[in-house]
Amino acid sequence: MPALNEPNVRHLLRRTEFVDRQSRVDELLALGSLEAAVDNVLAVPANPPSVSFRSGDSNWRRGEHLTHFWLDRMAHDSPRPIQERMAFFWHGHLCSEFGKVGSAELMREQIDLYRRDGLGNLRDMVKVMSTQVAMLRYLDNNENRASSPNQNFARELMELFLLEVGNYTEADVEAATAAWTGHTDDHRTDAYEWRNDWHDASPKQFLGQTINNGGDPTQHGYETIDVILGNGVIPSDAGNVANRGRASQAVAAEFLSKKLWQEFADTDQHPAALAAMRDALVGADFAITPWVRTMLLRDEFYSDAVKNGLVRQPTEFLVSMLVATGRRSETASPLWLAEGTGQRLLFPPNVSGWRPNGYWVNASAMERRAAMSQSFTWRVLEDYWDDGGAIELAGGGLPKADILERVDGVPVMSGSDIVDALLALSGLWLLPATRSTIAAHLDSLSVWHRWDAILLIFLAPENHIA
Repeated sequence: MPALNEPNVRHLLRRTEFVDRQSRVDELLALGSLEAAVDNVLAVPANPPSVSFRSGDSNWRRGEHLTHFWLDRMAHDSPRPIQERMAFFWHGHLCSEFGKVGSAELMREQIDLYRRDGLGNLRDMVKVMSTQVAMLRYLDNNENRASSPNQNFARELMELFLLEVGNYTEADVEAATAAWTGHTDDHRTDAYEWRNDWHDASPKQFLGQTINNGGDPTQHGYETIDVILGNGVIPSDAGNVANRGRASQAVAAEFLSKKLWQEFADTDQHPAALAAMRDALVGADFAITPWVRTMLLRDEFYSDAVKNGLVRQPTEFLVSMLVATGRRSETASPLWLAEGTGQRLLFPPNVSGWRPNGYWVNASAMERRAAMSQSFTWRVLEDYWDDGGAIELAGGGLPKADILERVDGVPVMSGSDIVDALLALSGLWLLPATRSTIAAHLDSLSVWHRWDAILLIFLAPENHIA
């Protein structure tokens, strides 16, 4: 069992709750074991609240309102932010995109599913997702009919969602496509609709099992999920030679474990940890909480390499800024800047979602992060130049008068004093070398320019590591 100590608890919280709030650090350290701390993190409420749209808002404004609501849940309002963190993971894995779906209400329905069931049972959640109108539209299954098959959803269900490319054949794609015919939507009402006359009900072979073999035709598509996560077998002529003949549930659990590890730990391979996660997912019949718990209790998860091996995604960075500044999303979150970073909620770039880790270290994305940092700097300096003004952060204000005060021409507050005060008020942290560099820079400036210390803290490399 990994040790219960402050570095491990802070790492656990930064990966599961976006930031390591001091109150949560103190709470978890008092629990006696890291196992108890992990269980506390995972104790999510059963029915998190949903956003209520404002009457009169356009569809686009409702999408913005949904985004702000979700960011506020991540940053401020959720008693267990891992619930929103897991929803964010599923949003990037089982994704739909607002532009193609065309409805904020339908996007809310899908995001709420991931928020409510993102730590529940994977099989059940994927089944619900499959016939939500957001997914029917996004992957064109609303156009899938026996007379004109559309393979998009059936293919991506295996290739990107559950099995990974190479672990099925084109015959399996065709069989799954037939099973999913008949599920569609009414574009006038945005409601789900079943069209029995569109359905291909003839028996099919799928991953070594017979599906579409009588019974309720509305359930035939769901059978493909049951086979993948149940008694399916990777075909002998599948592209991935190493997996031929293996149980599809084990292959699916390995693929999903790799995705989860990349999201929460790092992008290196850790065979023992991934094997344990695979076994936990299969052993729990695809219950998600025991799977995540297994990951969070692995020694590898607390290694120095993992602690320093993951770049914050833009959404995670945005949430950390909301927490540090104490601002609500609708008044502080620059969504157009988030879009410039390459990651705006509700708008994944394609069906494969967002890429992990080092993908976010590039000139254009980092420039947008810098612009986002500048935007938050302006927010905390809104009243700075007024009489009695201060740099206002989540934990309170650092008065302008204190920053400017001098005795015999010598500033009362040193650069180190200012940095330490701002870190305490924001809940952020810096490595000693970074702290000393910023402090020395402040000591070289006129007192009139030392307000930019907060921007330098926001821009520090430590704030871009998860």
